[in-house]
Amino acid sequence: MNNSTHTSRRRRPSAALLISCVALFLTLGGTALALPHLSVRSAQIVDGTVRTVDIRDNAVTAPKIAPDAVTATQIAENAVASPEVAPDSLTASDLGPASVTSSEVADQSLTSSDLGPDSVGASELGNITVRTNAQAIAKDANGSVSVNCAAGEQVISGGGQPGNFGVEMTSTRPSGNGWLYQAKNNSGADSTITAFAVCLG
Repeated sequence: MNNSTHTSRRRRPSAALLISCVALFLTLGGTALALPHLSVRSAQIVDGTVRTVDIRDNAVTAPKIAPDAVTATQIAENAVASPEVAPDSLTASDLGPASVTSSEVADQSLTSSDLGPDSVGASELGNITVRTNAQAIAKDANGSVSVNCAAGEQVISGGGQPGNFGVEMTSTRPSGNGWLYQAKNNSGADSTITAFAVCLG
């Protein structure tokens, strides 16, 4: 009987086997694995595996967000309030149709510089009423007459009118919430003068 010489090869364990053994050891021993700083990068993270609960509060700031990466569908309803909006950062193109109503605008906060050309039409205004008042004026005398808008109305314009030629206007101007008209009667006869106020209500 011939003796055969058997040569046995020692096979090295694979990397996967070593990792599995280390993981099993750590699981059984309850020991945390300390990773070197910055050792886990994007390439080592499977897409879709990082969830909201995995991100520390306030960890994602503006420098970490790519331009135009966040769209309206990623923002919860009512999540953006005034403190999150920089002053003067919003323009008309950022606002949807009818997205700003009177409840979002502070009283007396709009001026003429905030309004575009032809942006205010008759449909945006209240009722306009012309209020009048007449006063007699003797010949060769000076006279004045005024008229006020009603409660709840605001004077926006006005003027005056003599009763006949020869009664010359000396002044016409706003007065309180109304209009004042003054004139001198050079007509040679008694006459009248009338003031009118254009009131918005």
